[in-house]
Amino acid sequence: MDFHFNNFNPDQVMTFGLMWNFLPMIAALLVHLAFSAAVFNDANRLQKERGAVVFVNSWLWSLAVLVGGVLVALAYWVIHHSNLARH
Repeated sequence: MDFHFNNFNPDQVMTFGLMWNFLPMIAALLVHLAFSAAVFNDANRLQKERGAVVFVNSWLWSLAVLVGGVLVALAYWVIHHSNLARH
């Protein structure tokens, strides 16, 4: 049995492959945006309640999470909300 992809031209195959390569990048971008927005809202709330956020302003924390992703969001959480922050 011989399989031939006569119905697909090379441009269609390339476009299909590129689409699947971009999906993880789009998903990562959406995660970065969501975490950045959440950190921005939380940092603004902390600024109103406590008067300040550790190290930098809320918008700079948000920018750091946007660039650094989940690891920077984890660092933000450890600094502001974990048991380590309360000691």
